[in-house]
Amino acid sequence: MRLLSRSVVREIWPPFLLGFAAYTFILLVRTIFLMTEFFVRRSASLSEVGWLVLLSIPWILVLTLPMAFLLGVLIGIGRLSGDSELVAMRSCGVGPWAVYRPALGAAALLSAGVFLFYNLVLPRANEALTRSMARLAATSVVNLVEPRTFREPRAGVTLFFDRIGVDGRSFEGVFLKLGEDDERNDRVIVARRGALALDHGRLWLDLFASVVHDVDPANPSRYRTNRNEFQRILFSEDIEEAVQSRITYEKGLRAQSLPELLQVVRQRNVSPERRRLALVEIHKKFSIPFACFAFAFVGIPLADTFRRGGKGSGFAISLAILVVYYVLISNGESWAEDGRMSPALAMWLPNLVLIGLGLVAARRSGKERGRWTWKLRRRGAPAAAVESSRRAWLGGILRFPALMDRYVLARFFSTLLYVFASVLLLSVVVDYSDKADEILTNKPPGVVVVGYYQAFLLSIAMELAPFAVLIATLVSLGIFSRNNEDTAFKAGGVSVRRLGAPIFVAAAVGALLAFSIGEYALPIAKQKEIRYRNRIAGHPADWKLRTPSERNWYYARDGRIWHREESEAGRALASPSIYQFDREFDLVRRTSAREATWDADSRTWVLRQGWTRELSGGETISFATFLEERTAGDPPPAFSAEHRTPEEMRFRELQRFTRRLQRSGYPTASLETALQSKIARPLLVPLMALLGIPFAFRIGRRGTLAGIGVGLVLGMVFLIASALFSKLGDVGALPPPLAAWSPHVLFSTGAAFLLARLRT
Repeated sequence: MRLLSRSVVREIWPPFLLGFAAYTFILLVRTIFLMTEFFVRRSASLSEVGWLVLLSIPWILVLTLPMAFLLGVLIGIGRLSGDSELVAMRSCGVGPWAVYRPALGAAALLSAGVFLFYNLVLPRANEALTRSMARLAATSVVNLVEPRTFREPRAGVTLFFDRIGVDGRSFEGVFLKLGEDDERNDRVIVARRGALALDHGRLWLDLFASVVHDVDPANPSRYRTNRNEFQRILFSEDIEEAVQSRITYEKGLRAQSLPELLQVVRQRNVSPERRRLALVEIHKKFSIPFACFAFAFVGIPLADTFRRGGKGSGFAISLAILVVYYVLISNGESWAEDGRMSPALAMWLPNLVLIGLGLVAARRSGKERGRWTWKLRRRGAPAAAVESSRRAWLGGILRFPALMDRYVLARFFSTLLYVFASVLLLSVVVDYSDKADEILTNKPPGVVVVGYYQAFLLSIAMELAPFAVLIATLVSLGIFSRNNEDTAFKAGGVSVRRLGAPIFVAAAVGALLAFSIGEYALPIAKQKEIRYRNRIAGHPADWKLRTPSERNWYYARDGRIWHREESEAGRALASPSIYQFDREFDLVRRTSAREATWDADSRTWVLRQGWTRELSGGETISFATFLEERTAGDPPPAFSAEHRTPEEMRFRELQRFTRRLQRSGYPTASLETALQSKIARPLLVPLMALLGIPFAFRIGRRGTLAGIGVGLVLGMVFLIASALFSKLGDVGALPPPLAAWSPHVLFSTGAAFLLARLRT
């Protein structure tokens, strides 16, 4: 390789690696949170978590490698153009091919690597990941059912448990209803503890210290109890078959290898629609790796055209190109499925468009633009004069923020805009690629897809805002240090701490904005996101309660379990049954009636024509029938209210819900941690700015890329620490305030120490 070619490759290499690390980190954020929860709850061992993370990486790499190469070309070639090195080459008689040749050669090598990875590694990794996740979901209670919710694992069986055990694989306070359709026998099993066990392909529910309660609905005086130290109930007939069927269902065309897709196309009995989709995936396995070549072809002349834009211009252009590419490829899939365009043209159209843009830009980049530059300068002169006049007129009015503060904030917000746009765009692209199969198969209305991504964008923006502020702080202040502007400010009597003050103040204001959004907008957006996501997946919007029988169960605020048949019109409950437990989760009172109506004046339920049985240690103490009896309880709307997660609640709602459960004597560690996090998380925005200020001036002379790299490392460390402390708080291993605030205290202490040692 010639010296000039090596120089071009060296310019592309660092921003490519940085973009690759940044994009991969962004996509791994949610995976890290999920895997940390598995490990902390002990539903998966450390080796299993590591294996799942490793299997999650291949599909991310296929997306991030072409994106990172585009960024590397734009920034690397843009640096050569900005420093007039390309002009120097032309003056020495070196043509543009000297730049194209090494860049396109690197693109060809990367395309070949992505192609092999896409066709050999990715299908196997997807299949192994699906199998591992399905097996983990089938054998871990954390993934089967949430605490204090009702699920029907098989027909005629309803499962409820109070909380997850300390080992993460068992559960405490088990309530099991068997044979709901049996009119001759009503059986309920209550156990202190339970666990799932996989034995010879079957999934069993092991119960410890259980009591079986049998009653004859026609004659409730006939009541039998049976105590057991150990009891085993069949949970699933053939878990291996269930896992395999789940894998077969989830392994769509997108996850199949090239030989498997060719076999689908050759089948005679395959539908035309499925054949077209298989052809789409076949061409995609070639067109997506070729995107590295197309990105290089369009990136080189564009980087030369916007020669003075700098790295910010490179980020902006890369975003625009990525938008064009993924809009074309996603629409192409839809056009190919409907038969409006051939699969080959649909999948190769984005590359053809980019190459065409590259040819046009290459022709324009070689032409002189002095005439246009002169016109722009003439247009800019009056604007500059007006700006000077405006500053003079406002000079005595606007004392704060001062000119220096506005200068610092302008650079900070411009960098923050680039970072935010990159993060949001990448998140949407990856999420859409993950849901493309469901969208094409289920064909949800356009308003559902648009509504989902509106809510999704808000959620992602709130999650990644602190890290965007950190990177923007490192880059913007790092530019001051690299250009020796901080030295000029020091000579004028301005310390570097004062230089970073406007960014910290802006971040503090951002924390108030983040809290307001998290309090008023984010809970609504989370609810919409879940409902729209269910509809995209082909489920009803309220898919949280999956069967009609599950809807008939209700866990009351006072800890009692209610069951009724399909509710009648108005405020009546048909055939209600009420189960009351003590603190050890032993059944101490059981009530059944023909109907129950709500009395709004006394705020009680009026039970008619029923019976009540008092129990202790599994033995009957008293039994009585009644014509009418009143009992306290939640009002009728509570029975049909949708269960919401802490993310879907406002601060006050979550606080009231947590206190209500505390008064009932139930553990609320996870809810208290979530409550503390609603205050702690917005404060991450100024904390990240405070942490970035000393690092920016320490590494500033190494360039923008070093700042982004340090930001990624700090963000990864904080993310892992925050997720770990949060999950420890959820399971009660740490007090909730300590779990929510420990990362803040540790990192703010480190930031204060670095600021104190910073030479100002």
